[in-house]
Amino acid sequence: MDHAARMPAHSRSRRMDRIEFRLLMLASFPFFLGLAALARLRGQTASPESLSLFAEARAAAASAIPFAFMG
Repeated sequence: MDHAARMPAHSRSRRMDRIEFRLLMLASFPFFLGLAALARLRGQTASPESLSLFAEARAAAASAIPFAFMG
């Protein structure tokens, strides 16, 4: 019997949610990275002390992805 078969249902569900979140992050990060880069090129940054380009893209993706789990 494998490990997944012995896990409680709620643990399997949470594990699958984490996997789905990571996959969505992987898929959407390049999009948000492009948006952040365009915003930088257009001079639309909030302040000189703002997040790095990658941190800004990661934050945008992480704030948008939970909407995929609603409903």
